[in-house]
Amino acid sequence: MKGLSPIISVVILVALSISLMSYVAPWMYNMVYKTTNSTGSEAQRQIMCRNAGLGLDDSYGSYGIDYNFSFNVSANETDWIKAKVVNTGTVNLYAFTFEVLIQNGTEEDIYHYGLTDSSERTAANPLYSAMSAILTANVTEDWNESTAVVREVKIINAVCPEVAPSIEL
Repeated sequence: MKGLSPIISVVILVALSISLMSYVAPWMYNMVYKTTNSTGSEAQRQIMCRNAGLGLDDSYGSYGIDYNFSFNVSANETDWIKAKVVNTGTVNLYAFTFEVLIQNGTEEDIYHYGLTDSSERTAANPLYSAMSAILTANVTEDWNESTAVVREVKIINAVCPEVAPSIEL
């Protein structure tokens, strides 16, 4: 016997290829399926968010923002921050949060505050197109109004987070 005949070699090679593909094909199908679905969902969200708009109503407070840090949080009094926002797009927006840059002495820190229950907007009760609302968040830190200065406020929503108006104060 000098070796395998070419026909037997081809049969073994084909059998080996088929057995390898039976392991690789389900993995490849799953990867392509997940990638296609996640890319499609993200593309749909980006297209929808082109029609989203959110602005601050500068007739309210200081450029649309108002806050009070003069309360004593340790005595169960609540500091707060408010913003009057206007939905300038055609997409209903909800699940808002405040992102606040506060300078306290020489330090600057970013804080995130969720809305109070009374001003929260949900999927069942969104901020509709051309509608305005005053959003309120309780500030959990006990800031001293004479040393803590609000430098920037950004309003973020969960529907289109990239549509987030901000104001430097």
